[in-house]
Amino acid sequence: MSIFADGEYYFYMTSDALRKIFSENIKTFRKLNNLTQMALAEKADLSVGYLCDLEAGKKWAMPETITKLSAALNIQPFQLFLSDADFEKSSLTTDLLNFSSELKQSIDIEIANLMEKYR
Repeated sequence: MSIFADGEYYFYMTSDALRKIFSENIKTFRKLNNLTQMALAEKADLSVGYLCDLEAGKKWAMPETITKLSAALNIQPFQLFLSDADFEKSSLTTDLLNFSSELKQSIDIEIANLMEKYR
């Protein structure tokens, strides 16, 4: 949608459209991280039912929940609000997400190995 004010066009998104993008992105990033709903809910300290409602667009998240979800998904909170058009502008986001996920897995393995070594 757009409005014309002060000689300029301003584009804005309806809350329903924003909620749809948010809910779809939770699911997309969850799948990119190879997580089930149960696994993501556990990592983000949320109930599975609440996560399902978020992914279905039935509920809206508080800032604390958005922070928990983004941390559990290894992304920045703003990425949960990017539209497909934003993602299509560059594959950099996906590349960075994949790299971040791989790096985290490598670090987790190294930490586990060090903890085992120094027990």
